[in-house]
Amino acid sequence: MSDGALAAAPEAALRRLTENEKVCLRRRLVPQTAKEMALDLGISPHAVEKRLKMARTKLGVSSSLAAARLLAESEGYQPLVPHPSELVGAGSSADGSDGAADRPVRRPLARGMMMIAAFALLAMLAQDMPSTAPTMRKVDMNEAATFLRDAFRAEDTDRSGDLDPRELSALEPRDAARDATLPPAPPAGQADPAAERKWLAKMDRNDDGRVGEAEYVDYMLPWILWQGIPTPR
Repeated sequence: MSDGALAAAPEAALRRLTENEKVCLRRRLVPQTAKEMALDLGISPHAVEKRLKMARTKLGVSSSLAAARLLAESEGYQPLVPHPSELVGAGSSADGSDGAADRPVRRPLARGMMMIAAFALLAMLAQDMPSTAPTMRKVDMNEAATFLRDAFRAEDTDRSGDLDPRELSALEPRDAARDATLPPAPPAGQADPAAERKWLAKMDRNDDGRVGEAEYVDYMLPWILWQGIPTPR
């Protein structure tokens, strides 16, 4: 598979990725270097490089950024992923690819961005802030993690310390922004089994049927770093 074509990776290849490899690929989109990932994850840069190399091999691409984009597309976040030439320093990060052949392309907001925006609004409402569309601002790793921990607690309506499938389903829009691959949304107040299965599959790394704070923050962090958080008013 060529980096230029970036054809959809076979599902079998994507399923072969370990969760550790996926974590590194998501962070590659921020973009983070191997050293930055290592500091955040508490592992060595060599371990990060090994995970990225294994991911590239499994997906049949020569660039970690290309592998990250394939993963993002499979997870429904393709509109959030820029071309390599749009990323500052992409050529020297993690895999040494220069990406010079790719032209910058502006992509419209779509389901992935809408989901993050809706998520941000939820946290904003929990802090008694206005519900009008927020102005987003970029944040560092610590502030993004704090924002996500607060949002996790807002989603944890039963205060169990974990998100059960029904709480997770709140991440899925029930309007026109809903994932088109899912069945139509049920009426408000009713369970949404398809959304429950979707988000549990994305976030439940240890297969215990629920999502803890660490799982939630780790999955959402790259997208919040990319988009930012609402500016207080």
